[in-house]
Amino acid sequence: MPIYLKEQDVAEILDMPTALQALREAFAARAKDEANIVPRTRWVFGEKRLNVMGGGIAAQRRYAIKTYGSGAYHLILYSDKGALAIMETDVLGQIRTGAATGVATERMTPSSYGKVALIGTGRQARTQALALKAAGRLRELAVAARDRARLETFCAGLGKELGAPVRAAASSEEAVASADIVVAATNSATPVVMNSWVRPGAHVVGMGANAANRRELDAKLVLRAALLVTDDIPQAKTEAGEFIDLAKAGKLDWNTVKPLHEIVATANVPRDKDAITVFKSLGVGLEDVAVASIIYDRAMASGRFKPL
Repeated sequence: MPIYLKEQDVAEILDMPTALQALREAFAARAKDEANIVPRTRWVFGEKRLNVMGGGIAAQRRYAIKTYGSGAYHLILYSDKGALAIMETDVLGQIRTGAATGVATERMTPSSYGKVALIGTGRQARTQALALKAAGRLRELAVAARDRARLETFCAGLGKELGAPVRAAASSEEAVASADIVVAATNSATPVVMNSWVRPGAHVVGMGANAANRRELDAKLVLRAALLVTDDIPQAKTEAGEFIDLAKAGKLDWNTVKPLHEIVATANVPRDKDAITVFKSLGVGLEDVAVASIIYDRAMASGRFKPL
């Protein structure tokens, strides 16, 4: 019988450096065709929607299915012998999504990069900053958001957590203009990062909008990029609005978009100092199973959890 882990359990067990390493290993396994991704599907029930996604890692002989909707997030972790755990996964999702940005960014940018702009203060924004810090790509942070009071509170708390300078920017444009790394963490239907704001050589992450009717990045910025990466191409073809729009218009060839596992497996990712790079993060089931497996092993080692 499986064990059951609540959000608080996950938060206590899973740390960002461990999540980063789990994803490095998972995408390296994917590059060797030893892991798989089942793209998210969205099942509509009247006004409600259930999201379903999955993934597996052959070496661990484990796989998982995650479902979420109506404010509830759950994952079932399996081995080849049966169900191991049922987990609440709101916190898990925030951490693993941040870790995906960290893994992509450490492969796509020079180690000297560390001046970060973050657009948004929602539930995913904090872990984006934590992941970049853990990956050695954050030394100072400028944050922009529409609600000034919330922005000030967010920056004050995050600065203490990061142990790095964090400031509330006057605007998104001001935050982005001097940044090495730009992260958009919104669910906006229209771009929140414009091409004209982004300096030569910057790395841009769009991670908040994962539906075809949403887009955080200016189309001109996507076309300007010398390297486009996403965590899974099949899922991007249904969810990456910025790419879908351009492909339909005949301006983007899907063959030019690289999957994250290919970047992870490349010894030295080529990069011109003035080239723009873009990581379109969607969140995939391989990321879920990778960190869920760590959580399960640590939970069992603690002796605190008993089968249902």
